[in-house]
Amino acid sequence: MRIFMRTVLLATCLSGGLLLPACGSGPKYKIDDALLADVSPAEKQGILAAQSEMNLAKEEQSKANSDLAVTERDVTAADSEYGKAKLDVTTAKAERDLAESTKDVKRTADAKAKLEDAELARDVADAKLDWQKARRKAAKAVIEAAEEHYSYAAAHAEQEKARLAQAKGKAPTADFNVSMYDQQAADRQSKWDGAKLDATKAQQRAVELEQKYNQLNQKLTMKRGSAPAGGGYQPPPGGYQPQPGGYPPAGSAPAGGYPPPGGYQPPPGGYQPPPGGYLPQPPPSQPYPQ
Repeated sequence: MRIFMRTVLLATCLSGGLLLPACGSGPKYKIDDALLADVSPAEKQGILAAQSEMNLAKEEQSKANSDLAVTERDVTAADSEYGKAKLDVTTAKAERDLAESTKDVKRTADAKAKLEDAELARDVADAKLDWQKARRKAAKAVIEAAEEHYSYAAAHAEQEKARLAQAKGKAPTADFNVSMYDQQAADRQSKWDGAKLDATKAQQRAVELEQKYNQLNQKLTMKRGSAPAGGGYQPPPGGYQPQPGGYPPAGSAPAGGYPPPGGYQPPPGGYQPPPGGYLPQPPPSQPYPQ
């Protein structure tokens, strides 16, 4: 909850174009820049370096928030995939139970194989969701570290101001003491170091879960790759070939198809009528005239 509230606060500040100190309390001990207005820029190198570090921390914050937005989308997508994978397992179990009730050995074996595949796919989706959630957690930890970095850089800038003020014999308050600024910077440094360590651990955990997901996904890919392509009956190469001297199966065409190659072939030399051509035959009771 602490990280969430800080993230929301940071997003609000960045969207409004405000600097982080305006959104948070910032360093407790501060020195007004007007106190050192007459000091040359060359003598303010320590202050300028700390302020540059503040700008770097702000860039880290912006990138960390962008990364968090990406991981949020990835978590949503992975959660949807996991939900579908669980539904597929439920469907596959129902199909297996139905197959078993038919006492059909082949159908039951196919249904069990389908269920095994669905369960492995569900495990892959589950591992992916865990990985994406770990990425999101790591992104939030990086945001926390970036915020602590900014806090330290701001405290360091005030520390450098205090040291310069002391060197110039200037005192912002009657009880001015540089040690208070030193302690303030040291405390912020300690918090930043702790946040960096937490972010590193969170990132390592995300890497571990990514490896687990990759291993399961590779197992699923190899399992599906070993299954017969397309499934079902595959005709022999080149199609059905009739046996010599035999008849092709009903409904199939002979080699070369219909009609026979070259179409119908008449007898050699063509058709020959009988010598003298055809003569009309007289009725049996009517002989030909003489």
